[in-house]
Amino acid sequence: MTAASPPPAAPAPPPGPARTGLALALVAIGLALIAALVWLAYRTPAPVAPPVDPVHAIAAGMVRELEGDLPRDYGDGLVLERIGVEGRTIIMVMRSKGMTLAAAAADPARFATVRQEEQARLLTFCGNPDFRLVLDEGVVVTRRFLDREDRRFFDVSVSAAECRDVAKLARPQESRE
Repeated sequence: MTAASPPPAAPAPPPGPARTGLALALVAIGLALIAALVWLAYRTPAPVAPPVDPVHAIAAGMVRELEGDLPRDYGDGLVLERIGVEGRTIIMVMRSKGMTLAAAAADPARFATVRQEEQARLLTFCGNPDFRLVLDEGVVVTRRFLDREDRRFFDVSVSAAECRDVAKLARPQESRE
């Protein structure tokens, strides 16, 4: 005896109009979605990077070189802690290890003298060719003095204008005959 073979399979009915319409609709939706994404990609502008300020880049390079030996002891209880660039200002943070703002307020005359001395010391940057390069391009060099509790005593700054004033004072007056 032989096993009975199954009856022959009936041929699959041809796809109906509903199945064909659904397949075409899915393809159309897919194409529309791809077209919308392509349109958005071309329509959206590329992000614009801010222009590189060459003077800021030079100042930042100078700061990187100076940061190598920080913190640096300046004597009289002062320490140069950090140097940074904010816009077109090079900021040198000087900290007093012992003095507080309250103690400095007790002797305002001495405090004013210290500020004047620090302003005069800052003018030495006018003679440094590297600093003079950035000063002449609008960079300001600022020393910020903080007390041991992170409160600001004062800032002193130098710009190209102060350097020009110092240069004028250093030149002898032309004699009139």
